[in-house]
Amino acid sequence: MKKLIFLFLCTYCMSGVLCAQEGVWAPLQEQAKKHLIHLIQIDTSLPQPQELKAARYIYKEFNKHKIDWDIFIPAKGRANVLARLKGTDASLKPLLLISHLDTVPAAEGWTFPPFKATQQDGRIYGLGATDAKNYTAAYLALFTWLADQPVQPKRDILFLATAGEEAGSEPGLLWLEDTHWDQIAPGYALNEGGGIIQSDDGTRIVFAEASTKMYMDIKITARGSESHSSMPVDDNAVYILSQALAKIEAYNPPARLTSTARTFFKSILPLQDEDGQTTIHFLLEGSTQNQQSAAEVMSQDPFFRTQLKDTFSPTVLSASSQDASSTSGEASALINVRLLPGSDPDELFENLKNLFTDNPNITLEIIERPQLPFPTPMDGSDALFASIKKTAEQLWPGAITVPGLSPASGDNEFLRRMGVITYGLGPEMDPLASNTAHAPDEFIRESDFFRQLQFIAAIVFDFAYEEVLLPPETDKPSPNDTTQTVSINLDK
Repeated sequence: MKKLIFLFLCTYCMSGVLCAQEGVWAPLQEQAKKHLIHLIQIDTSLPQPQELKAARYIYKEFNKHKIDWDIFIPAKGRANVLARLKGTDASLKPLLLISHLDTVPAAEGWTFPPFKATQQDGRIYGLGATDAKNYTAAYLALFTWLADQPVQPKRDILFLATAGEEAGSEPGLLWLEDTHWDQIAPGYALNEGGGIIQSDDGTRIVFAEASTKMYMDIKITARGSESHSSMPVDDNAVYILSQALAKIEAYNPPARLTSTARTFFKSILPLQDEDGQTTIHFLLEGSTQNQQSAAEVMSQDPFFRTQLKDTFSPTVLSASSQDASSTSGEASALINVRLLPGSDPDELFENLKNLFTDNPNITLEIIERPQLPFPTPMDGSDALFASIKKTAEQLWPGAITVPGLSPASGDNEFLRRMGVITYGLGPEMDPLASNTAHAPDEFIRESDFFRQLQFIAAIVFDFAYEEVLLPPETDKPSPNDTTQTVSINLDK
């Protein structure tokens, strides 16, 4: 997933269903863990993901449970695998459980083997542990378990593991849309994204990803004079580029409140202290000047900034010279831009170009542009969101469920563009630690993985079966379990 992970996710041990790792849930959890370990051990990393190897593992599991499946191969070594559990009511639109099989390349700096699935201190380390082999493993365990049950779902349930999501979905969802979509055609989908926020008073906020920011890449190039390094020149391309990047860093686009962000901030309003509530009131109801002032205060928080502004991050830098004693005449950087839904990519591009009208040594070009019109965000008025909300309230009494805007982008955008009602739900993460997806020593806590599995399963039970297939566990947390909370602090 082209992503910036939502950092305000939370790790905690809960009483009730999700705290238990024994009893009736144990076999399902162990199956999911087994699948996660095996999938991590299959190298599906870029630049040549070879998802077919992972697809073979999946369809062999389907064979064990007598599940019919289809495999779609767009190119040698690339694969998408689909299976369906038939429902009893053909008038109900199918529910799709979708994940992707590819991963980014293993970054430098791993201390654990990225393709081994090392278990240590309650964690599972390995490439794809949180993006997104945990989803594939959870869906596979749940899907095969459901296939073995005597009761049929009311609506069809689809399993789909795709290729190429980390590099634009060309051999995956986009190819399937053009070639095989009539065999899939879901009405609803659950995918990666979202998370759980826990406020100071213990209230859980279920952040169900209902929209994403738009993905855009802009290349900025600086040109100067090539020279011998012993004779420095005034127009060194690297210096010119660094000064240009500093200008972009200082560029502060105006804040804009999308409908999704408005709903989110309105939902967390009761959980704030007096200063926080005042700031949010200014944002939601104040004059234009007060709204912008409130947004500037709130944008000091990295996640809130993603909700209120278009953002810019330099990623790939290039100023290569093979000779250490020579300076290059050209240096460039790729600027990854994340645009709020409704932003105009061309207007933003022109605003950036205008920063350098007096500098002929700087040029900008769009490398990747968002596809417009951008799909309409989910608004939480549909039946799937109702099941997510109902399930969250059952598992965490008093929970607030809100459709959220993800800073990331991925297959959810394409699904919504095809008219599929889609929400992203993520595992809980420790807010005090750095996100590890796409980073060395990527890991997921076993407890978080099991909770992710149980939350998804409970939603599927409610939405596709309209009944509880596994009873809630009521084991109490052990005295050694601790609770961590996140303070959503606006007084900055």
